[in-house]
Amino acid sequence: TSANNWLQSTWKKVKKTYVPYIYWALAYGGFYWYTIGKKFTVMDIIYGKTALHLYYMFYYMVFAILCPLLYLLPKTLRRYFLYFMILSNVAMTFILEISKTYHLHILTFSGPNPIKWWGFIAIGMLLGEYPQIREYIAKHARTCFYFAVALAVIGLVEPFLNNTVGYLFNKVALFPLAIGITLALAIYYSGENRPGTKLLSFVGNRTLGIYLGHFFLVDPLRNILLPGDRALVAIIVLFTCIAAKDIKDWFLFKLRESMGWETV
Repeated sequence: TSANNWLQSTWKKVKKTYVPYIYWALAYGGFYWYTIGKKFTVMDIIYGKTALHLYYMFYYMVFAILCPLLYLLPKTLRRYFLYFMILSNVAMTFILEISKTYHLHILTFSGPNPIKWWGFIAIGMLLGEYPQIREYIAKHARTCFYFAVALAVIGLVEPFLNNTVGYLFNKVALFPLAIGITLALAIYYSGENRPGTKLLSFVGNRTLGIYLGHFFLVDPLRNILLPGDRALVAIIVLFTCIAAKDIKDWFLFKLRESMGWETV
């Protein structure tokens, strides 16, 4: 049944993604407790508060588990709800941006807030609801590519024009920036023999490991070794995390091979 399939899929996602994340969250909690004396709780581990931006994993699991339930709804109702997700996300980002800009306390709730992010998920799901959109993009790839790049540029430039550059200021600009970049990359790499396809696939298959592992490197590099040079820090972190993951995979492969375990 659909319910059984959902339960099995949920367990696989928890086992494959959330359980390893818990190990990382614990490691970060211990690391920052030892280095700077920052205490943490069980809820900090669950919510991903033991390291900056680690909370994205909590939201990923919420969406990965709950969004498939939308396909149990009638198609019309599902589409309306997806539109609601997008509009409510835009409204929430405006509220957060206004609160930050004018130092207002509009929202007093400080716990998890999926509304800040679920609009991005809904955009992708809505594209799946309208095959004609994909067909139009395929037929007018060049025009859509230029439009996507222009949209990304708007999202990139808008915070500078409105003097809202900085963490939590430019939430609204994330929409055109994220949509533009994602659409442009999707159109570009939909063609055959595109330069960089293998590299993008190589890095893409390692994004979870890069995301979970990079926090150990960012602070020492950014604050001690290379203060102010964020671009170089990002490059060093990227290649270090990729190398570390490949070394780990090689070691585990050799271990399984030597122990006679299944290596597939």
